[in-house]
Amino acid sequence: MQQTGKKNKNRWRRSESFLKIVAAVISLLFAALMLYPLIFAISSSMKDNAKIYEVPPKLLPDAANSVSLVLDYTGMEFDSEEQMKDAMMKDNVLAMFGVNYKLSDQSIMEIQVYGMKDGKTVFHSRAHQMKLQMERDYGVYKSTAIKKEVLLHGDRYLRANESIGYEFDASGGLKLPEQGLSDHFLEPVSSLLSEKYSTSGTLVSVGDQVKNLLNLESFKYYLEMPGYIYPNNERIAHMGFMTFVINSVIVIGFAMAAQVILCSICAFVISRQLSERAAKLVLLFFLGGMMIPFASIMLPQLIMYREMGAYNNYAALLLPFLYPYGFYVYLYKGFFDQIPGSYFEAASLDGAGSLYLYSKICMPLSKPIISLIALQTFIGNWNDFFWAWLVTEDQSLWTLNVALYNISNNAGTKQNALMGLSVVTVLPVIILSILFSKQLKQSIVASGVKG
Repeated sequence: MQQTGKKNKNRWRRSESFLKIVAAVISLLFAALMLYPLIFAISSSMKDNAKIYEVPPKLLPDAANSVSLVLDYTGMEFDSEEQMKDAMMKDNVLAMFGVNYKLSDQSIMEIQVYGMKDGKTVFHSRAHQMKLQMERDYGVYKSTAIKKEVLLHGDRYLRANESIGYEFDASGGLKLPEQGLSDHFLEPVSSLLSEKYSTSGTLVSVGDQVKNLLNLESFKYYLEMPGYIYPNNERIAHMGFMTFVINSVIVIGFAMAAQVILCSICAFVISRQLSERAAKLVLLFFLGGMMIPFASIMLPQLIMYREMGAYNNYAALLLPFLYPYGFYVYLYKGFFDQIPGSYFEAASLDGAGSLYLYSKICMPLSKPIISLIALQTFIGNWNDFFWAWLVTEDQSLWTLNVALYNISNNAGTKQNALMGLSVVTVLPVIILSILFSKQLKQSIVASGVKG
């Protein structure tokens, strides 16, 4: 009997261990499946414009290449320093946009052009691949062919250089090109500049090296991209994507404060000021409001807001949050009902009024509920789209998701840029959920309503 009992016990332990292993494997599998879209979006945002459309798609981006072109002007006579600078600026545009356009499938994420004269560097310019792409899609060369005569037409090359940025020192005081670089791109770049985009300077070297941090630098230009798409809007042109981030922060901050305060006030009145029958009726009113589909009140609400003057302004975005959400009122009421009545009786005997009872007893004890409601309001409304899209026409009032929708509808928007902006939009929610996961669990436990 003892041996049989030991065998059964060992068998039970083995089966328990097996179940734990299976549960762990299944959990990891589902976690990987849930995280895959985010990982793919991050990877896609760090690819260049050509690699993003590869079939089949790769999960990881290719190594980012940095290419340095050295053009020599030794022996060339110029009437003035301005004439020399002008020649180098033309060559800079031809080299950068020619390489970016014709070698777009080579993961060249950075191009540097050095102008040398008598062994000294007199000109230097550096551009990221995304900067050149934005000039082609939305900037100086929007809707144009990338040909030599087009690149140098009128003052286009001057405006392109001003946008990209450059250094010029006729005395040759600029930094020298890096030494010891690879020459994998020497042949294609030499052929390209000699046949398609001939420069006045002589190409003497083409060096390249891998700089994977350039993939992350793409996000900088994603954030600047709205300024190129909507150049006539001063706020967006100055602040770029941060305009939409600030709008979302304003709306969500107001929503969190409004719901935390208004729902707690309503719940305090229901829990401590009304009779049991009246409290049930009022609570039923708030809970019933949750059951009304938004589609059925959307147009009446929009018409009402327009008549009030709350359209295409911040009032239209903020006023809907002045209605207490029924579920949060229910959570607060359940928590307030659990607070011992002796606290309120003792304070009332000392002459405390309702405001004191609410602010000094209920709210300090409600920190778990407050954190839960604040976090749920943030997560629930960060991705809100329809109402903000419905009541805003001014581009500077767009929230994140309205901006993403309109940017995605722009013909020039590439998928890597859209993925990058989506990642920027999603990350705050993920980070906050991770940072406050412990508080969220405690809040859910503390918010339990005794039946």
